[in-house]
Amino acid sequence: MAEKEYLKLTPPRRTAGFAIVSVTRSNLWLGKDHLLGIETEGYTEKYKRFYFRDIQAITLLRTNRAFVLGVVTGGMTALFALLVLAIDDVVGKWVFGILGGICAIPFLGNLIYGPTCKCELRTAVQTENVPSMSRVRRARKVLNRIRPLIAEAQGQLTAEEIPSRFREMIAAPATEPPIMQPPGSAPGVPP
Repeated sequence: MAEKEYLKLTPPRRTAGFAIVSVTRSNLWLGKDHLLGIETEGYTEKYKRFYFRDIQAITLLRTNRAFVLGVVTGGMTALFALLVLAIDDVVGKWVFGILGGICAIPFLGNLIYGPTCKCELRTAVQTENVPSMSRVRRARKVLNRIRPLIAEAQGQLTAEEIPSRFREMIAAPATEPPIMQPPGSAPGVPP
């Protein structure tokens, strides 16, 4: 059996819109020497490769999106539960009970998935948002998986080397880049 070339790191996550036409889905795949980000919108797909040797930083910023979603869906669930208790009509109890159950599903799902975050991947030429890593637990799991691969591709500094590297950077004189002259011109003469 042939070995799989890619391993799925994150499930597809919807990033924009409510209609089927305007929905963008994003997910992240692990290759042998890179990460592959795929964005699907309708019938088109965009692929972005991030080689482990080029990744400078992966940042996670915790957001309050899970808290807001929890407050809204929890409040609606509690409101419908109070209406079920306050109404004497059997049909009304069923209607508000069903609506409360519908609101309880995303509330419980939000609690299970945990806190939300925003993830950005930085290389020398770009900073790319990674929407498929929108929950802290999933992002940490992915980072724990790819951290050794990045260290293998780039090398790793020991704790003793870090202060000496900073001292070298500070002590090194700042040099100006050389001025490039067009071919065939005399040095020191403006072009």
